[in-house]
Amino acid sequence: MFFEDIIFNMNSKTDNNVLFDVDDGFRCGNMFKNEYVPYKNFKVSEIKANNKEDELLIKISEMEFALNDLSLYLDLHPDDSFMFNKFKMYVNKYKEYLEEYERTFRPLNLSAVYNNIYDYYKNPWPWDNDGGVKYV
Repeated sequence: MFFEDIIFNMNSKTDNNVLFDVDDGFRCGNMFKNEYVPYKNFKVSEIKANNKEDELLIKISEMEFALNDLSLYLDLHPDDSFMFNKFKMYVNKYKEYLEEYERTFRPLNLSAVYNNIYDYYKNPWPWDNDGGVKYV
């Protein structure tokens, strides 16, 4: 039955060993260790940043992934205080990384205002391979 497929196999709600670290969960595509099924015999590879900007973008992506995965779990288990506390901790880390990135490099969200000017439109964007131009 479909509903049985989406129930997480959690042995202990307070067991810190249930979750991968954020970087491992991101690379495996699953924050929950006992729900992870590796693809054939492939090994998960490391993600290496070339510079500080890439490092922060990876951390932001990892936190976004962890938040999405935990929010799916919390949709089905809203009373799990251990996971909710983990979720809140990840929210704070996400905000920290996002603020550091936006202060240092450029805004990623329209709501980011760290200068006294509107500079959301400025290039280069993180996904531009050529570095973009100074202004759009």
